[in-house]
Amino acid sequence: MFVFSADLSQVLLCFHRKAQFWVQVGGHIEEGDIAVADAALREAREETGLTSIHLLRHGPVDVHRHSLAAAFGACRVHRDVGFAAVADPSEPLVVSKESENLGWFSVDALPAPTPGDFTERLSIARGELLRSRPIS
Repeated sequence: MFVFSADLSQVLLCFHRKAQFWVQVGGHIEEGDIAVADAALREAREETGLTSIHLLRHGPVDVHRHSLAAAFGACRVHRDVGFAAVADPSEPLVVSKESENLGWFSVDALPAPTPGDFTERLSIARGELLRSRPIS
């Protein structure tokens, strides 16, 4: 889940405990999740403690397949379906057991390290959101 500030200038990232890099929050579909978007929203709330978070749209803004390191156990391939949400950056964050840290970052000044293609994926997702916003 790509969680942005309302103006899309900041993104919320977690420092993933197993992967040891900064990345968007996310998780897995669980029994009881009615839709993939609902699972993404639930996971984002669980991993950040944010109550102000809400989806910008019900369709994904990113679909990504990648290999996983040995730290992830028997699972060697992961498929991300990325949704976009907004939240209030002033709301306190709660770090979950999946992460070592959480933080808001300017989309133009991401922390290191991130996955090799993360900046491009974030830029494409954000660009799609910016293009779909009504002109005011």
